[in-house]
Amino acid sequence: MITFPSGSSKEASTPDLYREALIANEAVAPPREPAVQGQRRSQVDRSREARDRLLAAAIDVLIRKGYNGLTTKEVASGAHMSNGALMHHFVSKEELVVAATASVYQAAISRGQQVANTAEAATRPIEGFITDCLSIYFDWPFIAALEVIMVARTDTALMERILPVMEEYRDTVNVIWLKVFEESGMAPEKARTVLNFTLNLVRGMAVNSLWRKNEKLYKEQLQEWVMLMHSTISHA
Repeated sequence: MITFPSGSSKEASTPDLYREALIANEAVAPPREPAVQGQRRSQVDRSREARDRLLAAAIDVLIRKGYNGLTTKEVASGAHMSNGALMHHFVSKEELVVAATASVYQAAISRGQQVANTAEAATRPIEGFITDCLSIYFDWPFIAALEVIMVARTDTALMERILPVMEEYRDTVNVIWLKVFEESGMAPEKARTVLNFTLNLVRGMAVNSLWRKNEKLYKEQLQEWVMLMHSTISHA
């Protein structure tokens, strides 16, 4: 079953953004210090928690005001910290935004892996992949990334930092879903073709949805696409 996110990116609440960023940052954070070093561990934990709050606040401001409207002062305020404390963790706006975008996509990888591991995805992998794509491109992660990418288009230094983040996300998710496709019986080349066409179809709809909201039409078209792919694969 193809499932759209329950709310638009603009309707995503700040607690949701914080939770996603915290989950993502915890997933990639270095191991905690041993219990015998209680005081040092506490310092490490406090530093990590401060970074988590800053990353989540940056995501919140990025979605509400865009890259050009984001200031470190407002991010620090949203995280209930001083601007000086923010600069201790992130020396520039660019570094902060890249780290925040990375946290968004680490969360997206974890969410995609969960969807890929479901029984429904194993039996209906194309629908599972579409649902995973919709959760990214029709929700706040895509908005956050798009804000950065549009600025990076004419900012070489920013592009050099953000491109590896985007490529790591796409490469990782492709590996996850190609495995699901192939385990369902698709030949490797066919699996890669179906994945790439499906991804670009959903991504194109997501761009269109920024000014034209028509989930009913998108869902009908995606269902037609699934039927076409199943028919093509069964006759291959």
